[in-house]
Amino acid sequence: MLAESKDLKTVPQGRVLGVDYGEKRIGCALSDPMQMLASPLITLNYLGPKQIFRELRRIIKEQNVVAMVIGMPFHLNGRIGDKATQVKEFAEHAKTRLTVPVYLWDERWTTVNAEKSMQARGLSPSKHRDRIDQVAAAFILQGFLDRLSNSRALVSG
Repeated sequence: MLAESKDLKTVPQGRVLGVDYGEKRIGCALSDPMQMLASPLITLNYLGPKQIFRELRRIIKEQNVVAMVIGMPFHLNGRIGDKATQVKEFAEHAKTRLTVPVYLWDERWTTVNAEKSMQARGLSPSKHRDRIDQVAAAFILQGFLDRLSNSRALVSG
């Protein structure tokens, strides 16, 4: 399930971890404590679920993370494919293995935008795959933060 406006009311104040899940690498991004800005953080090499969840628990603890958002890779027509099914399974495991609430967020176009961002900086996407995963995670997280900010403004306004 994707985060909807009613779900956003339950997001605690503090840092949010953004995740771009992949079978080989997992890009991570982190918000500021005010939940306004997402920044690329790290790319984790996927060596199995035990290792990944150990690393995510470490990041959550060290960075004082209060919630996690995982990018959901829909097809352009909005349908769920094989990769989205894998992400949903990962998210379900995350909900049971981590101590923070987990949200899903539509990630269509994030990798394309991350690659364009890298090219604009004069960096080759093919030579910086790990950095692209971090930047994609930051795009996912920033979209989530923007929606979160808008939903809070509607409530308080």
